[in-house]
Amino acid sequence: MVSLRIARALLALAARRWPARMRADVEREWLAELDVLATQRRHALMLRYALSLAAARPPERAPLSAILPGVWRAVRLVVLAPLIALALLLASLVMMNSVASLIPWNRWMAAELPLATAFTLVAAVLLATLGNRWTLPGARIPLLLAVTVPGFVVAVAARYLLGGTEHLARHLPVYLVFFPGLALVLLGVHRLAAAGHTRRAWWTGILGATVVADIAVIASMMRADLPPYEEPHPAYAPVWLFTALTDFGFGLPHPTASEIFTITSTIELNPLLLIVYAALALGAVVPAAAGPLVEPEPVRPRHSS
Repeated sequence: MVSLRIARALLALAARRWPARMRADVEREWLAELDVLATQRRHALMLRYALSLAAARPPERAPLSAILPGVWRAVRLVVLAPLIALALLLASLVMMNSVASLIPWNRWMAAELPLATAFTLVAAVLLATLGNRWTLPGARIPLLLAVTVPGFVVAVAARYLLGGTEHLARHLPVYLVFFPGLALVLLGVHRLAAAGHTRRAWWTGILGATVVADIAVIASMMRADLPPYEEPHPAYAPVWLFTALTDFGFGLPHPTASEIFTITSTIELNPLLLIVYAALALGAVVPAAAGPLVEPEPVRPRHSS
């Protein structure tokens, strides 16, 4: 209908006068109200409503109703999502323990890490989906910081709470290498996704995060204060990450059984922690760069003129 088109044009004109950070939210609210009036066929009221908004001066300060949605989206990605990632990791370990308790004792130890890794990969899929739904539109660098810095902070805080300063110092090299490295990987991922290469962006992100995690584990093991007879053979360092995830030596001369024990007891659960935070970050960056709708809008009925 002609009156609806005129009203929408007036609302678009009114929205352009608002600050860019508030424009999408206020226009969405106005259009929703306009559609209600259009459904009720209240054409005069619909035009009066649109004219009043077009003629009104935009507020110098954003109303609370316009600010809160943006604040909530930032809080849930920066604060809630990293905590949910940690909670899902803990849930994966609980599931591992429940399933491993059903396995005969002589095979229980060998099954622990593979089961924990499998459940963590399931959690990673959930977190990638969560990152997709909770991602933030806007500039690239703020988004990359939003999906790496909170993960680093939560990882460091968890280590400190679990074992104090000495425990944190032992594991800190992993986080100091991984999270900055992940941010560099995400830069490339963002460019690929923005260019429309979504599948390539996902695979680049997965492989890049794996390489960075491998380097982080190697750096941590090299820095570990181990007796010479316990040090794993450095020539097989690229395998250490996968040994820490599977408790397996892959039939290679190294790591030996004693070296496998040293690797898993030194690295502990850090590789699983890196998996969940990498998944969350990739889930947020790829769709944001590809230009998704963060909050899908309801389908509005079309009215013929």
